[in-house]
Amino acid sequence: MRKLIVVSSLMLLAIYTQAQSETTTKTTTTPAGVEKVDLKEALAQKKFQENTEITDTKLKAESGSLSTYSLSLNLTYYGPTVGDLSAKDQPNPDGSPGAFETSLGGALGGRYRFSPRSTITAGSGLKAIHPFHGMEKFETNNPYINYNLSDRIGDVQMRNSIGFSSITYSGYTKIGEIASLGYDNSMVYNLGFTPLAIGLDTSIAYYFYNRGYQSSDGKASRYTISAYPNAKYNLTDKLNINTSIGFSSFNLRKLDDQSVLGNRSITQRLGVGYAYTRDVYLSPYLNFYPDNLSPDGTTINFSAILSVL
Repeated sequence: MRKLIVVSSLMLLAIYTQAQSETTTKTTTTPAGVEKVDLKEALAQKKFQENTEITDTKLKAESGSLSTYSLSLNLTYYGPTVGDLSAKDQPNPDGSPGAFETSLGGALGGRYRFSPRSTITAGSGLKAIHPFHGMEKFETNNPYINYNLSDRIGDVQMRNSIGFSSITYSGYTKIGEIASLGYDNSMVYNLGFTPLAIGLDTSIAYYFYNRGYQSSDGKASRYTISAYPNAKYNLTDKLNINTSIGFSSFNLRKLDDQSVLGNRSITQRLGVGYAYTRDVYLSPYLNFYPDNLSPDGTTINFSAILSVL
């Protein structure tokens, strides 16, 4: 199923590229004669009006293309530490299960737009492990489906997303995890007419397993709750400097009490955001642990949000 999603998406991209590079016409016969319709023009007409409630460049890019049908591609490069640019893995001070290799990953999906505010997306994760160390593995994983709603309440712009993912990545399946259900929310508030904006991103995820807890599962979680207060300074309409602090709590599977929460190490990001176009948002950033600042705990990363069609 995951291969089918990726192949279908690539086929759609190839068809669109061909339509853009050639002057293609579609001929229809009517009782009055023959009428030629420009296929490129017909494709371009399948657009929704811009949601004027959302002005933040990152939220716009995350909301996706205004076309009825489009492709979404989110990429993130998790790079080495500042202290060792040849490092193959990122630090994991909490010893949490998961993926901490340097990698180029993300998600490729097909998106359907219901309205200027709402979309549904289905696709699959992509992951290249150690891409600059011989690329040990490239795989598609964790097929997903999610519903997204962009809106505004008063002066607060926001995006809501609820989604379900089937877990196939080996780093999680080895501890018995088979699926996850999650909710994400992003809010942005512009401080009057100043170039400053503050925001809050929150995420809640619940994990499903196909077996009971085993001691080898370590710090496997039932659920996680994360919050990322953030701020940005808009240098121009397209370029900003931003920072965020990450707080994350979790409930360990090995505990009988499902209300007991543990805390992961606080993280912080410092980066730059650039809206190349409405549908393309690029962001290089540093990630570090403010309670234990060091070159070996600071990593170089890059993320990109793109929509095609």
